[in-house]
Amino acid sequence: MIAFVTAFLGFVFAAPGAVNTYADHMNDEINGRIAIAGPMTNMGLALVFIIIAALIYPFSIHSQIVHLIYLICTVGYSVNSYLAAFNLLPFATLDGIKVMKWNVLIWFVVFAIAAVMTLLSMTIGAENMVGLIIGM
Repeated sequence: MIAFVTAFLGFVFAAPGAVNTYADHMNDEINGRIAIAGPMTNMGLALVFIIIAALIYPFSIHSQIVHLIYLICTVGYSVNSYLAAFNLLPFATLDGIKVMKWNVLIWFVVFAIAAVMTLLSMTIGAENMVGLIIGM
């Protein structure tokens, strides 16, 4: 419901749910490794999306379907980079606090990369990033 309402305000705030892990034998390292898997997957997907967008961009001029795929890939980059950075924030139920309890240095490096990816998406845009990647 929050995502629906915020969409009308010009942005979308969506938190589909949290995965909670509990076990007697789970220490901070195991919990941190599990927690970092989601944001790292988002970062990996973002990179896959931007690479695909860069590869198909030259062909998107000639085909509406390829152009649609290109646009989906640029949005895929933006959404996944944002999700990675958001989930790494060190707040209560988010993954960032679990990773930070395990290893502050790993949290800092991964969060910094996710934040840069997100800032690039928000400032220059994924479409312009493709232009920089292919040398336009």
